[in-house]
Amino acid sequence: MVQSKMKKIKKRRRFIAFLCFLVLIGFLLYWIFRKEDYTITYTENDFQIEETYSTEENSYSFLLKKEDREYFTVLFDRHFFSDHLIYQVEEFTTDTESCVVLSSQKIRFMPLCLANEEQVSFHLVSQEMKEQIGISDEAFGQSVDMTYNNISISNTLYHTFYVWNYRGFYRINADTQEEITLFQKDIYTPNLLTKVGDYLFIPDYEANYYFQKAYLLNMKTGEVETWSMPNSIYFDSIVLGVYEDSLYLVDRHESVEWQIDVSNRQMTKVSTSEGGITYQNGFVDVSMNRLMYQDNSFQGVLPITYQIQDGLKYTYKDYSIQLLYNSPKSIVSYDMDWVYYLVDDSLYAYSLDYGEIFLMKYFEWNFNFTNVVFIY
Repeated sequence: MVQSKMKKIKKRRRFIAFLCFLVLIGFLLYWIFRKEDYTITYTENDFQIEETYSTEENSYSFLLKKEDREYFTVLFDRHFFSDHLIYQVEEFTTDTESCVVLSSQKIRFMPLCLANEEQVSFHLVSQEMKEQIGISDEAFGQSVDMTYNNISISNTLYHTFYVWNYRGFYRINADTQEEITLFQKDIYTPNLLTKVGDYLFIPDYEANYYFQKAYLLNMKTGEVETWSMPNSIYFDSIVLGVYEDSLYLVDRHESVEWQIDVSNRQMTKVSTSEGGITYQNGFVDVSMNRLMYQDNSFQGVLPITYQIQDGLKYTYKDYSIQLLYNSPKSIVSYDMDWVYYLVDDSLYAYSLDYGEIFLMKYFEWNFNFTNVVFIY
């Protein structure tokens, strides 16, 4: 009996020692291979290359300089244990354009191009230059050819689109087209309708002056849940932005700022008598007067932006890339890799890799184009 207990104790001790050994090995491996911020400079083919890694953004940025020419690119969500990632640079030129093709054992780079000394997407360069760099525009996405409720659909990019139809949504993807009806009367200005994580937050627009009920549309499934909110909100409120699956909203009638956690169905008052907060590359305190009467929309939630400015531009810090020469009517949404925008009554997507892709066309977008398309 005693021997049996001793065996169990020894076995338990060996198991604990083994676990401690694994923890120690894991800790050592973490310290050996953990990534730290760095900036290095090296030369390849007469180009000076400044390579930077940011742990905060999990990004690599590259600035290439040669004489009076500069090329820039940034790549997100990458992690390598080595540096000096570019081993060859080839440059191609015409009278008004120049492009570089970068070679790396770790990364597939798109060509970086200049036109009239401005960095542009390689999709904008001449056919002559495209032939020099050996690039042709590639198709992407799930091409379709169908019409649903007067919406002509060409490509869904493997996404689901929620198109506002005044009383609810048309839910559209390559396999499903259906209508989700929420209201009995037409709603033309759904200003507070907001995408928050996997949900659409939709106020009860059939209420008068203020609402204390909202519809939560699960964008993954298309299912709708009614949420009886613990506090009411007036319709003259302003949406500041979304951060980590919470909507931040200022009720101008009540001089109150709310954090609305949609996934957990919670409301938290985040303002005081002195003011509230907004996100400007981090949360900052703002007076209530400024929140209610000046534009304090969230800025800097993502490290990149897309701007309608003499066309469409992709911007990271002090660097920008011209994507389009003609300006869209409005930007619908964007993330790190894609931007979605309206031109007249047509919805397009653009990526640095694949260029511009026509998605769908809906005549109503000629007249109403604010909060009319949501993409999942």
